[in-house]
Amino acid sequence: MTSTRELKAAIVGYGGMAKNHAKLMQRHGIRFAAVCDLNPDRLTEAAADYPGLRTFPSLDDLLAQHDIDLVIVATPHNAHGPLAMKIIEAGKHCIVEKPMCVRAEEAQALVCKARERNVMLSTYHNRRWDGWYIKLQELIAQGVLGDIFYVNMVRSGYHEPSDNPRMVWRSDKHSSGGMLYDWGAHYIDWLLGIVPEKVQSIRGYSQKRLFHHISNEDQVDGNIEFSNGAVAQLQISNISHVNRNHFQILGTKAAVSDEGDGALVLTTRENGDTVEARIPYEKGIGSHHLFYANIADHLLRGAELIVKPQQAMRTVAVLEAITLSAVTGRESAIADEFQLI
Repeated sequence: MTSTRELKAAIVGYGGMAKNHAKLMQRHGIRFAAVCDLNPDRLTEAAADYPGLRTFPSLDDLLAQHDIDLVIVATPHNAHGPLAMKIIEAGKHCIVEKPMCVRAEEAQALVCKARERNVMLSTYHNRRWDGWYIKLQELIAQGVLGDIFYVNMVRSGYHEPSDNPRMVWRSDKHSSGGMLYDWGAHYIDWLLGIVPEKVQSIRGYSQKRLFHHISNEDQVDGNIEFSNGAVAQLQISNISHVNRNHFQILGTKAAVSDEGDGALVLTTRENGDTVEARIPYEKGIGSHHLFYANIADHLLRGAELIVKPQQAMRTVAVLEAITLSAVTGRESAIADEFQLI
């Protein structure tokens, strides 16, 4: 299906994220040609937003459209795996909203099926194009930090569950996989790019203190140990009265911290003195469209795929292991087949 012609794409699930995908992919010559949704009101809305758009209440009918090259899954998390499998089996390229799915075995099955059917599979880990992360990767590649041995990542604040009908599923553990599967998916993807080593062991902790009318956790913490001895700590909290987005990366040569204020703080030592330098982010949040620039380049011109399916599978395995450990109260591990680096 790789060619120089126009790519035609369809989206499954016309919610808020679908509209974002439609806007971004069209910036790079991918035509939004069709949409599938079980809700007829959403199909009507999509047709009004994009005159001429083909609408389908059935995925099978959508997949029967021979001119559709690429299908994006933008549904609740628990539907990602089954829908992506049908899309791949139909011989279509597939992008899945993050996370790829809820269970590592599901993710592995998708990776294997995409390889078997010779189609592209990727996950919308658009936050790899965040300015702080791009600059951090440059510092790592230049050897400025030395060997990274500790990472601390915190996203905390007081967030009551949304009563928006389109968003309420995010608070339901069955549909979402748990609170960690939302922003936690971005954080784990970042972490595995910062420390690209085999995960040795995981310990998860969860808190259920305030929002008892929903099934998702209120707070989740994860401790992750890598095979090279590096340690990472992650906290995602909806019940913290302190709002904080914080990253701290310690290396043998330098440390980097970030509070989301437009610049990394690089701390080193010179002649026994501590030296701090502010390093502006490389790019802003508007660069998320570059995910689709890479998709178009990959499918039309053979460029290397940046967000590889094996990487997304590994992220799911870590999310699942933290969640399982929090439930069982025991240390968890990740099978080698989910750790293809």
